[in-house]
Amino acid sequence: MKEVKCTIIQDLLPLYVDDVVSEDTKELVEQHLQTCQACQKEYEQMTETLYVPIENKVTLFEKLNKKWNRKKMILIGGSVLMTTLLCFTVFSYVFHYQKLIPYSKDLFVIEEKEDGTLVSNYFGESHAGTYMTHPMKVEIDGETKYISLISYVETMANSPTSNFFREDKRIGPEQSTLPDSKTVDAVYYGDFDLEKVIITKEQSWKELLQEMTLIWER
Repeated sequence: MKEVKCTIIQDLLPLYVDDVVSEDTKELVEQHLQTCQACQKEYEQMTETLYVPIENKVTLFEKLNKKWNRKKMILIGGSVLMTTLLCFTVFSYVFHYQKLIPYSKDLFVIEEKEDGTLVSNYFGESHAGTYMTHPMKVEIDGETKYISLISYVETMANSPTSNFFREDKRIGPEQSTLPDSKTVDAVYYGDFDLEKVIITKEQSWKELLQEMTLIWER
């Protein structure tokens, strides 16, 4: 058999390394490598440093692409979450912000109707939230009385900008009927938290009423 030239073998080596040659060509290359140190060295260098299979290249790019896509989705998800939390915080502040409106005789008048029902007349600015309680049995100075608590609060809708173009910012009267008020002996105005008095006992009725203002009494 005629000896194959090294140049031919070296041209075939990339295909041989990729394992895309026929069995006859494979056998030819292997026989030559057994007797030729130059081609054997070329083969070793090719397999150790220069050769990267096409399949591996594709797999590497796919892995990098998947990894980048995963990071991109995490970044997008994080941005959406932060935006949602920010919107929720602003929403909560706008709709839950409230501040007690200080009591004055000009703003609040308790009126008793002929049937004994009590009505609260409010002459302040519009968009005020109102809190009223049903009559509660409380001992005051050794005497048992039924009292109602009431408070008016400012909201975001009551901000200066909401009424900027109005010359007269006051409304009136805005009337609210106190629940079950025919049995009420006294009405107190101010900020109150009944959970502290009734449930947790952090505050006594005496302490609470001392912080409030008696605005009506039978």
